[in-house]
Amino acid sequence: MRPLPLLQWVDARAVRLAGLGSAVVLTANLLYLGSGPGAVNLFTPPWDKVAHFTVFATLAGFVAIGVGLRRPWIALGTVMLIGLVDELHQRMLPGRSADPNDWLVDAAAALVVVAATQALRRSLESKPTSR
Repeated sequence: MRPLPLLQWVDARAVRLAGLGSAVVLTANLLYLGSGPGAVNLFTPPWDKVAHFTVFATLAGFVAIGVGLRRPWIALGTVMLIGLVDELHQRMLPGRSADPNDWLVDAAAALVVVAATQALRRSLESKPTSR
């Protein structure tokens, strides 16, 4: 099996490490900044769902890169778990509440990104290499 063309000129380990590092930083910021008083009613509906989708789609992309495009279930499960932890964390914060619909949006964002990365991977692997 040949490597993905996009990664032929870079060290795949460095790309994965950057993806995982970015996912950790984004998750830490999500939990830390989400616990501050400024996070209460930061986005009004429906923009709160747009914000959730954007953040968790980005997170899913970072995790997918970090774990490798051949392990989509790990990226999907990890992002869904982070979304669940975020919602449970909000239950303990003054002025915040857990919303199951937020978690569904988080999961949908992860599913969309993971499906897109898998389609891209299959497309890149099916193209013949020219030498």
